Amino acid sequence: MTDPKKRIVTSVASTAFTASVFVLACATRESHVAESRSRVVAVSAPLDSLDGTAYETAMRVKLPKTPPQEDPGLHNVFRLGPTIVSGSEPHGEAAFAKLQSMGIRTVLSVDGAEPEKDLAAKYGLGYVHVPIQYKGISDDEMTKIAKTFREKEGPFYVHCFHGKHRGPAAAEIGRIVLDGIPRDQAIAEMRQWCGTAQSYEGLYRTIATAAIPTAKQTSAYAWSFPSGQPIEGFRHAMVEISRSDDNLKALSKRQWKSDPEHPDLDAFNESVKVAKTLDRALQLEDVAARPPEFRKWLDESAKASVTLRDALAAFKEGKGTQDAVDGAYKRMTSACNACHDVYRN
Repeated sequence: MTDPKKRIVTSVASTAFTASVFVLACATRESHVAESRSRVVAVSAPLDSLDGTAYETAMRVKLPKTPPQEDPGLHNVFRLGPTIVSGSEPHGEAAFAKLQSMGIRTVLSVDGAEPEKDLAAKYGLGYVHVPIQYKGISDDEMTKIAKTFREKEGPFYVHCFHGKHRGPAAAEIGRIVLDGIPRDQAIAEMRQWCGTAQSYEGLYRTIATAAIPTAKQTSAYAWSFPSGQPIEGFRHAMVEISRSDDNLKALSKRQWKSDPEHPDLDAFNESVKVAKTLDRALQLEDVAARPPEFRKWLDESAKASVTLRDALAAFKEGKGTQDAVDGAYKRMTSACNACHDVYRN
């Protein structure tokens, strides 16, 4: 038997994204779903040993160097298998039009920000949203992701924000459950192609060693494939906002630049999460029943979060200043703190 450390895997990646590559894209939704449910793929066993860390083990299988596909609004794009593509969050009409031309049918987001599901629908694309964290993938999240690949219509485009860390990890679950690839190849694709950073050992270890539910288990799991993560009450909204605010606070100390130890953390992306969550919180029934003063402060916080988002967008494009971002962040935190002083419990 060939030594896996010397095994060279023939490239399945290609930068020629043509409709002909995605042969399943011409199939109807009904026939695709029926086929995917009837086709049972043996899930590869977890690795029983690692060469040090899971990140280090990702060099056990040698892959040919393959550059990413880059298009307007789409970055770090890799076709990992016949029906699985990994990349960045799609931005703008051109990005979704490109995904449509590539034959993509379902977009899976594992980022925290609410997806542009309406824009995707305009181009005939379905969205599924399963936010995951940087430290790894929980059993519940694993089941939802595996169920999505087994039961939704492919080809699939899987993304986080930059398309380098959480997205590739989720995409590799699809590679394992649909294509039956071994775990060492899966983590090799994360590191050698997608560029998943060494900082995310938890993601590597999940793909290398975690149990993946069987087709029978995912079939029995009741879940509705939401296109956006719902807010389960105001307290849940505040938990989500506090996480993003912790990230913003850390990035503010770095002049809003990414931390090399946490490369997938982006200030603009975090500000988008805060703005969207505050906007949705304003629509909650339990918020409508609260005192007018409370709703006024929440509205001011929401408006301040939009100002911060816009300031960070300009700063990211080289059209704004750090002072403008600092001022916007200070105004948002002041508005939030004014409410917290009275109503936080």
